[in-house]
Amino acid sequence: MKKFYSLVVALFLTATASAQVTTQITSPGVIKITYGATGDYSFFDPLSAPTFYVHTFINAADNSTGNVFDDAWSNSNVTMNWDAMANAYIGTINLITKTFTNSNTKVPAGSIVNKVGMVFKDLMSGANRQSADTYTTGPTTLPLLAVSNTATKAKSSVINGQLRTAFKGNLAIEVYEMSGKLIKSFSAVATGNAIDLNVSKTGTYLVKITNGASQEVVKFAK
Repeated sequence: MKKFYSLVVALFLTATASAQVTTQITSPGVIKITYGATGDYSFFDPLSAPTFYVHTFINAADNSTGNVFDDAWSNSNVTMNWDAMANAYIGTINLITKTFTNSNTKVPAGSIVNKVGMVFKDLMSGANRQSADTYTTGPTTLPLLAVSNTATKAKSSVINGQLRTAFKGNLAIEVYEMSGKLIKSFSAVATGNAIDLNVSKTGTYLVKITNGASQEVVKFAK
């Protein structure tokens, strides 16, 4: 984002914004924004409007894909709405479902996002008034819940922590917690025998099996 203020002002805004804007990862890939709970609106004054907008972007260096995700300045569709119970403005950035309106892309499942950039503004399209840049806390890992089974009819299963699959040959295996966090990855050769995933902690997991151009994801409990 372009900044039109001096370095001194920028440093001041960064320092004050940290107290006025708070962010919380409520679940993997979902970020709650709270603004104004202290009654201080010097970072961005909404002028008592019930709603203002958040222009969002993710820099290439701030996510595991190395790509830029950004909203069009003419379509900043994340909203901050006054919540009387919280006595603050509340908004949500849901990276699992959000399509960034400029890049027309979604952050892929399983990606790690270290922080999301935000600019507060009074209008969805353009702005008469806007804040400096600020950033959400992180990192967060998007859940890996939907990887298609391509170019294969193989059906795999996990029983007692051991993978049984109809794939043959070299496999790349990745095991994820349901939060989307990768806990292990390794290579194996499928010969028809069970493959021990070596998961010791009780819980629910996803195992992603890649065999050339084919992939399959299996949910299992330990």
